[in-house]
Amino acid sequence: MRTFLFGLLASVLVSMAVAQILNPRETMTVGVDLTLGMSEDAVVKKLTESGHTLKKHEPPDALKQKGFTSMWFVDEASGGVILFSSGRLTSVSKDLSPSEGDQVEFARQLYFAMRDLEAEGDSHCTIETEPQEVPEYAQKTARLRCGKKSIVIYLQKPQNKNESVQLNLEMASH
Repeated sequence: MRTFLFGLLASVLVSMAVAQILNPRETMTVGVDLTLGMSEDAVVKKLTESGHTLKKHEPPDALKQKGFTSMWFVDEASGGVILFSSGRLTSVSKDLSPSEGDQVEFARQLYFAMRDLEAEGDSHCTIETEPQEVPEYAQKTARLRCGKKSIVIYLQKPQNKNESVQLNLEMASH
């Protein structure tokens, strides 16, 4: 009986380890693989060693109120934003938008991002929309959230400027 229970326990642990390897829900690639909970020093080192340009910024008050203590932009041209809370990676955002406003490329990026979420196996997804308006700026956000990852579309309209769109793949611990 003891051997049976040990075998059963070992089988469950191996299955859990394999599931974690095959379904790395808390890892996202922004030039390199980043996992929620990594230390800020490790993330910065990993990105700079792989040739990425990082620029540290003070988080805006709205992000500080949510517990974020530091913010980094990765390769400004590629649009990655990484947020930390108390020295631990808690949020990653990667811009998927094409640089020239190509609708076909936008749809292609959206399709592949959704396909990748589907392949990760989390079928518990929610759809959220949120309008935000202030006198000089309007933004509409549509979010497909599956576990800790989201595909987000931002429609942005600064006053006296053309409307723009941004497609992001985001991952957050909360």
